Amino acid sequence: MGTHFFTGDMGGNQMMYVNLIWAWGHPEVYILILPAFGVFSEVTATFSRKRLFGYDSLVWATICIMLMSFLVWLHHFFTMGAGANVNAFFGIATMIISIPTGVKIFNWLFTMYKGRVEYSASMWWTISFLLTFTIGGMTGVML
Repeated sequence: MGTHFFTGDMGGNQMMYVNLIWAWGHPEVYILILPAFGVFSEVTATFSRKRLFGYDSLVWATICIMLMSFLVWLHHFFTMGAGANVNAFFGIATMIISIPTGVKIFNWLFTMYKGRVEYSASMWWTISFLLTFTIGGMTGVML
C-alpha cells in the first residue's frame, strides 16, 4: 500500500499504533463485561430467591460505567509524556469508575444477604466472579 503511518523514518508516529489499539480495546472490554453483569444480576436474584437489591441504583451504575468507559482508556498513556495535569485527570477518572462498580458488587451481596441461597453451579460461578473481580479491581485501581 505504500503508507507509512507507523514508520518513524518516513514521518510516521510509532505511538499511533498503541493509541489506536487502546482506543478500540479498552471500551471493548467494557462492552464485553456489561452483558456479563446482567447475567450475574439475574443469577444472583434467581438463586437467592429474592428481588434484586437496589435495582434502580444497579441500572444507574451500569449507565455510569458505560459512559465513563469512553474516558478511562486513556490511563494507558501515563508513560507517554502527556503531562502531570492530563495524567492526574485520567488517574482520577480511573478511580471514579470504581464507584459504580462497587455499587453493583454491594447490590449483589445485599441481594444474597438473608436470602435462601441455593448453591448451584451458577451461583458458585457468580460468587467466584465477585471474589475475583473485587480483588482484581482493588489491585487494578492502584496500579
